Amino acid sequence: MNFQVIAVLAIVFSLIMLLYTDYIRPKMAFLLSAMSMVFVGVLTVDELLLGFSNKQILIIFLLMILTTGLQQQLGNGLFSKIFSNGLSSSIFRLRMMVLVAGLSSFLNNTPVVAFMMPYVKSWSNDNGFVASKFLIPLSFATILGGMITMVGTSTNLVLNGLIVQSGHASLHFTDFLFLGLLLSLFGITYLYFFSDKLLPSNEDTKKQFIENIQNYLVETVVEEHSEIIGKSIEEAGLRHLKDLFLVEIHRQGHVLSVVDPDQQIFENDKLFFAGNPNAILRLINEKNGLKLPESTHVFQNGFLDLTEAIIPSGSDLIGESLKSCGFRDKYKASVISIFRKGKKVAGNLGEIYFDAGDLLLLLSKQVTNRGANSKSLLYIEKRGKVVGNQSWRTILPVVLALIFLVIGITNFIDLFLAVSISIFILVWSKILTLVQIRNAVDIDLGMILVSSLAIGLGISKSGTADYLIAKLFDFTSYYPLWINLSILFFATLLLTSLITNVATVSIMFPFAFSMAEMLSAEALPFFVTIAFAASADFITPIGYQTNLMVMGPGNYRFKDYTIIGMPLTLIYSITVLLFINYYYF
Repeated sequence: MNFQVIAVLAIVFSLIMLLYTDYIRPKMAFLLSAMSMVFVGVLTVDELLLGFSNKQILIIFLLMILTTGLQQQLGNGLFSKIFSNGLSSSIFRLRMMVLVAGLSSFLNNTPVVAFMMPYVKSWSNDNGFVASKFLIPLSFATILGGMITMVGTSTNLVLNGLIVQSGHASLHFTDFLFLGLLLSLFGITYLYFFSDKLLPSNEDTKKQFIENIQNYLVETVVEEHSEIIGKSIEEAGLRHLKDLFLVEIHRQGHVLSVVDPDQQIFENDKLFFAGNPNAILRLINEKNGLKLPESTHVFQNGFLDLTEAIIPSGSDLIGESLKSCGFRDKYKASVISIFRKGKKVAGNLGEIYFDAGDLLLLLSKQVTNRGANSKSLLYIEKRGKVVGNQSWRTILPVVLALIFLVIGITNFIDLFLAVSISIFILVWSKILTLVQIRNAVDIDLGMILVSSLAIGLGISKSGTADYLIAKLFDFTSYYPLWINLSILFFATLLLTSLITNVATVSIMFPFAFSMAEMLSAEALPFFVTIAFAASADFITPIGYQTNLMVMGPGNYRFKDYTIIGMPLTLIYSITVLLFINYYYF
């Protein structure tokens, strides 16, 4: 074992630990790992930057832009018809899973889940069901559907980029289609029959808030002749309170949702604080001119206009606090409570640092343009129904864009060209604007993708993959080929349960490549094995972003994923290994 192998193993282990512990942002973890390989002499600077010219990476960005244009044209009226009230829970779940699996085979699955969550939550509330029976199936169905095509998940495209970069022929659409359809069929069937039995009946977070509103929100009134009348919020000492957060001021029928520290206090102002009620009592006992009202005005003043929002992976808010990011000024809303992994986060709201997957309860009577902030904050609220008649001027461009996308997926024309034409059609028809294109580009993801390709190249170039596979080969060379494929599959599956699927496929590609060479076997089955294993995270919420997205709204615990996901993982694994063994050999 030479120095480069030792260095690469240390770098890869550090990357896995950084991603698992979430000690630093994923983009920085990837970038530092890739640069470390340059520092120890494994990669050159040119090799580090090679990903910027990789066509598969560019296709990922083009698909993000295309998804932005298509998802707004899907039509809320369509969902209202498919998910009509009065359906049984099992029929609704089946329709929902089939729909999102189909959408995810063409569109990126993250925006599909973000788009569908409001409808799922709204339907479940309107029909007397709990959303926790549907949100994990929503996520799992998008994961399954994303494996039907190469463009359904960025993992497949990253892998294809690594394959082409290594000099092999690109994957074909049939390498995903047949197995992806089979997995979707088996997975959706399993979820249809067992979701009600295995998923918890968790009460909606928003409902819990309303039923226990005094545990979150306390109303006070400024007394007559109070000494704080005429002072600013800052001067009155109400800006930086321990365990309390000034949410809103109600004044003579007007609502001040964004409370500026220079805002002057008037007699009879109603001040609403979020946080610990005992802290409010301490504040009032200080005789500073605040009192509790004789009858609460919470309901009368419209405070039940509550919104839920999620902080997605890669959000700029991760690692920030309410104070440091200027949340109220930026989003025109006040955070009432923060839930993490199904539990309310304790402490002073203003000093809590946001994490990926956090569910925020927001309070504001001002409905802002929330779609513009979707990369940093995903709002979970049902959009207004758009059921008006659509003209051929809007329908035809979308149909044409989808046709070109399908033509590209099936390799009749180059996928890069097909997606570019689809985007041009939507821009030319004014469905997609330049502002939307700019907002759709995720720079953080770009850093991760480029760095991941460099890391995969470093593992291969340093001989690390060859060294470890040779050691494994000493024990497995006498076993049948399917045993070696199974080892590769489950090693990839274990890794993707701990870190992101993009990182997993980047790390495991060199090992798949080396294993195929040492066994003198065709490389394609090994590549397909890690592709499907890297997207098989059904037992944890951390390996796949859609699982993390539904955790807060569904009020799930970590174990809920394991209970429903373990049998699905078994079904998935057996299907993949049997199919690859019989289809490719």
